[in-house]
Amino acid sequence: MHDKDRLLRTFLLVAQGGSLQKAADRLGLSQPAVSKQISALEAFLECVLFTRHGRGMALTPVGQRLAGSAAEHFAMLDVALDTARSAADAARYVRIACVNTLAAYLLPPVVAELKRTHPGLVVRVDNASSPDVVDQVVRGHADIGLVYDLAVNTDAVQVLRLYHEEVSAYGLRGGEEGGDSEPSSLTVAELARRPLIVPPRPYALRRVIERELPGPLVIAAECSSVSVSLDLAAAGVGLVLLPSALPDLAVVPRGLARLRIADADLGRQVVAIHRLAATPPKALAATLQVIEDFAARAACRAQ
Repeated sequence: MHDKDRLLRTFLLVAQGGSLQKAADRLGLSQPAVSKQISALEAFLECVLFTRHGRGMALTPVGQRLAGSAAEHFAMLDVALDTARSAADAARYVRIACVNTLAAYLLPPVVAELKRTHPGLVVRVDNASSPDVVDQVVRGHADIGLVYDLAVNTDAVQVLRLYHEEVSAYGLRGGEEGGDSEPSSLTVAELARRPLIVPPRPYALRRVIERELPGPLVIAAECSSVSVSLDLAAAGVGLVLLPSALPDLAVVPRGLARLRIADADLGRQVVAIHRLAATPPKALAATLQVIEDFAARAACRAQ
């Protein structure tokens, strides 16, 4: 006996998309498997739910009535389940979406402090580009987003301003980037003439680099990973521009020098975002408090 709940949900996906293949893609099944489920539901109900034609599937009158009724009842059921799940998860579970650069230095101590002060809290971390972080929070796939203010272009989230993040250049110590005298800083003009390792265009840092440095830039490589970008710099591919707050453990063992940018501010405003709510759940409120504490320390160090 087929599970009627599963058959009905498959039926709704076919009805909504008008195609077996579209439903199969969403379910991660083969088209024949979806077709078999529709046939099983029709056999169970002893009626025809779809008419097949060259452009896909069309609901019969009986199918239309079933689709409307099933969609309404599943929506009510999903709301009830989500409410119960949210009440339980809100007390013990928090999902943080974070851009790669912040994940490299801000996220580890934040999560460590959360586990120290709230040992029962389960933390899930997702790394993504700035637009994807915002999208995850807006859609409810993440409770908190750690991102830069340049990426927040929606009123659907609450924005908590944290601190201004400074950016430095990282290059081989004693090599072409560092030079024999290992200068502690570079000018924007000098940077613009050097091969650069930069993130792809969807990333906020790429926009800042293109805005502040005179072009055309010498792009040696594009890379979305902080650790791989540092490895490329260590291999002599070029200079990489990343937060000044990267830990020495990520820089010194690679033989890299941290070079201040003397005549420009490539920094960005770090923000935490979450969905609008009158009273944040306990796990969310606790996480925001820890993030604010670390942000205050970062702001003090930058002064």
